[in-house]
Amino acid sequence: MSLVIVTDLDGTLLDESTYELGPARPVVERVARAGIPLVMCSSKTRAEIEAIQRRLGIHHPFIAENGGAVVAPPGYFGQRSPSAEADGSRYVLELGRPYADVVAALREVAAVERVRVHGFSDMTVAEVASACNLPALEAQLAKLRLYDEPFRLLESDPAVRSRFLKALTRRGVRTVSGGRFDHATGDTDKGRAVEVLRDLYTSWVGPVVLVGLGDGMNDMSLLRTVDLPFIVRSDMNGSTGRLLRKVPTARVTEASGPAGWAEAVGEVLDRWLAGQAGEPRHP
Repeated sequence: MSLVIVTDLDGTLLDESTYELGPARPVVERVARAGIPLVMCSSKTRAEIEAIQRRLGIHHPFIAENGGAVVAPPGYFGQRSPSAEADGSRYVLELGRPYADVVAALREVAAVERVRVHGFSDMTVAEVASACNLPALEAQLAKLRLYDEPFRLLESDPAVRSRFLKALTRRGVRTVSGGRFDHATGDTDKGRAVEVLRDLYTSWVGPVVLVGLGDGMNDMSLLRTVDLPFIVRSDMNGSTGRLLRKVPTARVTEASGPAGWAEAVGEVLDRWLAGQAGEPRHP
C-alpha cells in the first residue's frame, strides 16, 4: 500500500498569521525525500496553491477552494480522467459550482432574508490584503476564485445567522466556517474531493492509506474521509473541541499550527518507514 498525506494549509501546515512553514519545514523535506505525495487541500484558490507549490518545490495534485476542483500535473495519474479538462500545464477535475452562480445565490438569499453580507466579490484587493494579512500580490491571487465565496455575515444575532444559513442550504448553497471567513460553495466539500483523489490514486498505484490534517470546521469532511485523521490544535474559537466532537476518531496534536503538523506527520513517518524496513508498521 502507498501512503498519501492530505493537508489543510492555513493554521495547519502554514502559520495562521505569517503563512510560513516554520517548524514544519524539515518534516516537509523528509516527506519529499521519502517520495510520499503531499496533497494540499485548502480554501485557497488554484493560483494561491500553485504559488505555494512552486515556493516549496512540490509537484503533486492539490484540492482548491474547499473541494471545488482536483488539480494534477498532466500524466500524474497515467491516462487522464474522461471528466478532467486540460488547462494550461494542469489537468483540472471540476467538482464545484461556478463562482458567479454561488455569488449570485448568496446575494439573492441575503436580500430575501434582509441580512447584510460582505464577500470577496465585494472587496478590493487592498481590502482582502488587510483582512487576511496578505501582501497585495497574494491578495490578488486570493481573489481569483472559481467556485467558493468567502464572506462575512454582518449580523451578530445567532438566530439571524442560523436562519440565513438554513435559507442558503435550501437554495443549494453549502456553507462552512473557515478561520477568518465563512465560505459559500456549491454541492461539494473537501471530503468529496478527497474521495475522488483516493479513486485516482487507487486506479493508478493500488490501495492507499490517506493521512489527513486540518484545524478548522471546514476540514471536518476531509478528516471524516481519510484513514488517519489528525486535528492540529487551534486556539481559535474553540474549534479543536468542536471538530473533535464531529470526528471522534481523530487524534489531536499537542502543539498548534506548523509545530503540531510536524508532530503528527513526523510520528506517522517514523512508523511508516519503520514498517518499510521490516518492523511492525502501525501508522
